[in-house]
Amino acid sequence: MNITKNNVDALNAIINVKIEKTDYEEKLEKALRELRKKVSIKGFRPGMVPAGLIKKMYGKSALVEEVNKILSDSLWNYIIDNKIHILGEPLPLSNNLNDLELDSLPEFEFSFEIGIAPEINIDFSKNDNIDSYAISIDDETFNNYRNYYARTYGTYVPVDESGDNSVLNGKLVQTGDINEAITNNDVKILVSMVKDEELKPQFIGKKVGETIHFDIKKAFVEDVEIAGLLNKKKEELNLISNLFEFTINEITNFVEAESNQELWDKVYGKDTVTSEEQYHEKIKEDIAVNYKAESDYKLTRDIRSRMLGKASFELPDTFLKKWLKTTNQKEITDEILEKEYPIFKEDIRWQLVKDNFIKKHDLKVTEDDVKELAKQVALAQFRQYGINNVPDEHLDEMAGRILSNEKEKKRLEEKKIEDKVIEFVKESINLEIKEISPEEFRKLPN
Repeated sequence: MNITKNNVDALNAIINVKIEKTDYEEKLEKALRELRKKVSIKGFRPGMVPAGLIKKMYGKSALVEEVNKILSDSLWNYIIDNKIHILGEPLPLSNNLNDLELDSLPEFEFSFEIGIAPEINIDFSKNDNIDSYAISIDDETFNNYRNYYARTYGTYVPVDESGDNSVLNGKLVQTGDINEAITNNDVKILVSMVKDEELKPQFIGKKVGETIHFDIKKAFVEDVEIAGLLNKKKEELNLISNLFEFTINEITNFVEAESNQELWDKVYGKDTVTSEEQYHEKIKEDIAVNYKAESDYKLTRDIRSRMLGKASFELPDTFLKKWLKTTNQKEITDEILEKEYPIFKEDIRWQLVKDNFIKKHDLKVTEDDVKELAKQVALAQFRQYGINNVPDEHLDEMAGRILSNEKEKKRLEEKKIEDKVIEFVKESINLEIKEISPEEFRKLPN
């Protein structure tokens, strides 16, 4: 066995592998002996097929298999033992496998091109200044949150007469010159959704038991809305008549929840808040948490950009493009490659910078780290539905379900190690805290 590396330049090299007869001869003979035990050929008892016939029938394929095993193991062992930090995978350039003759048992020569990761060396100190933003809580945002909770926990209450924002529940029947009328006995019509402004007054000032006659195509322009009212699929909508009558069975208006103990318990848990003042403070805490998340996200992006800016290095672009085209399961055209490669290149650059920091500063992620992140993800999912007060046992249970998915667990591990890189940089630099309004923050470049 002889393996050599010839550097083309700092980022590209050729690895040559020579496999000699002594490297594979014994393995080949063993493989053929094993085949002889298993192969069943008419006219011979099991295990008694002549060795020469086995070699003639299976020798070439067995040799190719054994040589490829030796090649794969030796190539990767060489890369690992010599600490060659490659990008992608070795790409084969040439080999003489197709020229083999079993009688001569030749030497085999292979060559592979590799892309080599560049050397990276970046450091941070307190001389590095990066802005971190503290977003102030304005009245508009506070009122939006308070209104959101009031709407989320609001209810529909019966009323005597319909208005602009009423919901009418009743029976919808097709009229006109038709053989079989379309009927839906349980229809909800939002008065505010009626499109035709001349037609809308017919739905206002009505009482239970009254009937409204209208053109459904004028009232609701979109076919998907009409299909929903008639309990049909959009594709099945083929109206012979657009005329309908709607008989009202119930009228309700949406009423926002009042700010009282019942609402506070629903939003934050029983007796967590017991006064209007405490309720307002809790809302401000919610806003502060979300604003901090937005600020932290921008800080992370800014630190990443600063790290990439400090790391000035090139990549073996030609090799990486070739590797992408060769190994991708779907065919990639040159046009698509040129369009997508800058995004791929930026991801590779960040991965290299991140990996360098992880190795240099011995950053690690523990099981507890990943579990805590999974609980944060679970809590964020609850909060999307307005549920803020979640018992720990529920978070633990949901975090367990998240981590049972290996793909999701791997994603969270990668997210956590990236968080540790960012935290390490934050502790190493000088963060300049700047007060800023929500409007000013939104105008900052991403």
